[in-house]
Amino acid sequence: GAISGTGPHGRVVKKDVEAAKSGKAPLKATSAGAAPAAGAAAPASGGAAMAGGMTKAQVLALYPEGSYELVPNDGMRKVVAARLTESKQTVPHFYLTLDCKIDALLAAREQINAAAPVKDGKPSYKLSVNDFIMKAWAAALMKVPTANATWAGDSILYHKHADVAVAVSVPGGLFTPVVKACETKSLRQISEEVKDLAGRARSKKLTPAEYQGGSSSVSNLGMF
Repeated sequence: GAISGTGPHGRVVKKDVEAAKSGKAPLKATSAGAAPAAGAAAPASGGAAMAGGMTKAQVLALYPEGSYELVPNDGMRKVVAARLTESKQTVPHFYLTLDCKIDALLAAREQINAAAPVKDGKPSYKLSVNDFIMKAWAAALMKVPTANATWAGDSILYHKHADVAVAVSVPGGLFTPVVKACETKSLRQISEEVKDLAGRARSKKLTPAEYQGGSSSVSNLGMF
């Protein structure tokens, strides 16, 4: 059974959980039309509900008519929502957090960039922290081959190369172009390839082969 919610639209709030834990509040059977628990997100797709999600009609019923603008999802948003939901539901997940002291990396980046030849008033290259992360991540995947793997239902694919995807934000969605065999490439090669892939991702000029088949992804939230 589920906890009976006393919050807005029948949502479960903190006091409901505490009451249920103490045995003071009865549990109720979950109904198909029940509102999500506090903090639960509505499905990103605009069509039929994904597994375990709410239907469009159920979402709209939560908000007064006229209090929102309804914008249909384009194909990219639907695909992103479906793929992320599929990944979350079908692949075992666990999370690790690590703080890294990168003083030496930052000093090396500054020194390498300062040595870049100048052409037409501009340096011939400018490495980003993300380029170093891509290189380090590829090296780590080769050092720990059991992590350089893809879940495939009744099997696991162990990859011979570190094909590292990099998340690129584009209007209306996300692309993850892949730097193939990233472990074999220099920092400058990685930098140039990521710039090219990101630029063509934003103008939607990537071929499917360039954003499919990566064994791992890097998503840089440094701007936040």
